[in-house]
Amino acid sequence: MKTTLPALKESDIARTCSDLLIADGWRMLITDPVSDRGRGKGFGELGMADRLYIRYGFSQPGMFNMAIAAADIYHRSQCEVLWVEWKRVDGRGRTTKAGAHQLRWIEAERARGALVLLAGVDFPASIDGFLTWYKGSGLARK
Repeated sequence: MKTTLPALKESDIARTCSDLLIADGWRMLITDPVSDRGRGKGFGELGMADRLYIRYGFSQPGMFNMAIAAADIYHRSQCEVLWVEWKRVDGRGRTTKAGAHQLRWIEAERARGALVLLAGVDFPASIDGFLTWYKGSGLARK
C-alpha cells in the first residue's frame, strides 16, 4: 500500500525556508499590503512578494566592520536584498499560481534590478526546491 504525505501549507514552506535564511544572516520582513495601516499593521503594495529578506554588510567576513572604522559608513554601507513570493504544491501535485497583479509587481521590480523569486517558477515550490536553489545561488554563507 502506497502512502502519501499531506501537502505542506505555503506558510510551512515560507517559515522553514525563512528560518534557514535568518540563520544565514538575513533579516526577514513580512509584507501585508491589505492590513490595517491605521493601527501600524502591515506594509506593502498590491502584488508585492510575501517576504523581503535583507542582509547587511560586505560579502567578505570582517570587511564591513573595518570599513566602518576606516571611513564614513554612509558611503560604504552595503546590503543584499531578496524578495520571495512563496507558493506550494497542492494535494493534486499542482503548484499554486501567482495572480496577475503579483506577476505585474514581480516584472516591475525585476525591471528595476531587484532579485525577486517566484516559487514554482524560479525554484520548485518546496523546502528542498528552495534549499537546492539557495545552495547553488552563491548567496549561501553557511
